[in-house]
Amino acid sequence: MAKISRTLTTLITAGLLTTMTMQAQASEKELLDVLLENGVISKGQYKALEKKFAKSNGAKLSTKGGIKVKSADGDYSFQFGGRIMVDAGYSDEDKTALESGTEFRRLRMFAKGKLHKDWGYKIQVDYSDDKLAIKDAYITHIPWGLTIGNFKQPIGLEELTSSKYTTFMERSLPAVFATSHRMGVGLKRGGNNWSLAGSVYGGKSADAESGQEGYGFGGRATFAPIAEKTRVVHLGVALAREEPLDDADTIRFRQRPEFHAASTRLVDTGNISNVDNIQRYGLEAAVVMGPFSLQGEYLKSRVSRDSGFADVDFDGSYVSASYFLTGESRPYKAKKGTFGRVKPKSKLGAWEVAARYSTLDLDDGPIIGGKEDNWTVGLNWYVNPHVRIMANYIDVDVDKAGVSEDPSIFAVRTQIDF
Repeated sequence: MAKISRTLTTLITAGLLTTMTMQAQASEKELLDVLLENGVISKGQYKALEKKFAKSNGAKLSTKGGIKVKSADGDYSFQFGGRIMVDAGYSDEDKTALESGTEFRRLRMFAKGKLHKDWGYKIQVDYSDDKLAIKDAYITHIPWGLTIGNFKQPIGLEELTSSKYTTFMERSLPAVFATSHRMGVGLKRGGNNWSLAGSVYGGKSADAESGQEGYGFGGRATFAPIAEKTRVVHLGVALAREEPLDDADTIRFRQRPEFHAASTRLVDTGNISNVDNIQRYGLEAAVVMGPFSLQGEYLKSRVSRDSGFADVDFDGSYVSASYFLTGESRPYKAKKGTFGRVKPKSKLGAWEVAARYSTLDLDDGPIIGGKEDNWTVGLNWYVNPHVRIMANYIDVDVDKAGVSEDPSIFAVRTQIDF
């Protein structure tokens, strides 16, 4: 905890020092803006003076959407930012007690940048669930697409799309099969309509407190036969294989009902023992046609166990659709095979309606983890590119060990990122 606290303090200090040291340069930039707005200088003169200003100061400062500093030659950069997500919700429980209430879903700060043109870095910490955690902490060699450190492993379109840009408040039920953040070494490349990523990684940090932490490897490939500004067809496939994550040779799958403040898991395999290896598979597809988008994934985990114990398969899928009432389109990043930030066309913001069906099956052989089907409808108001207000209604249908229940949840979120 002390080390993480020091990391957080370092990030805050770095941001404050950057702001103070660049204050004078920012003031000169503001003067140019005033001169332009009052017609004292033309746009051509403004651009020429801005370039001269950048060269004379040796750096360019931007505060649009966060604190960004970049050297005149572009070989060095630094950015400080974060995100705040505040959730509130009410659970209309059935048989099992489900929590209602409020929480800071995410409180994150990050620092990232570039050194000597070819090398980059990122450090991101999160305070949620009343504890500090390191999310991203890695070094990259930009020309090779090499990443070393703690980062998200390449499986799952919804998982790899930032929580700042996902259509719904929470990722779907089958996201439980995604590998998420692990310590490892990865390579990724991409073009105008494709991406490739592969990595070798270890177990979760919590699994490495003692003994063997395990290891895994995986990869993801995406292809977009159509990758235009308002028209996209995306296809992807991913797979991974892992050895047991701890000396006990156990694994567990369980999932919240797509509302994080409800910490109770209605489906849960419990600890599965005598695990030899875990195989993960993913298929994904998405279509964007102007303001309309359609997206779906199928994810599966196969748990191979030692001789004398039955192998088990678990799977899940979802399909979601959304429509922008104000005419925007979901922006696609082909080089990463993910979706990005929505920028409203109007000062009044962008409005999006959405619906999703997701299903998760954690029953197989001797393991009775339960089956869950969720229907979600959502309304999103993108106040501006960095502020969003969300509302989700989730109808839950669970069948576990012959017991059925049908709770429902209403939740809202206010988020800002910078």
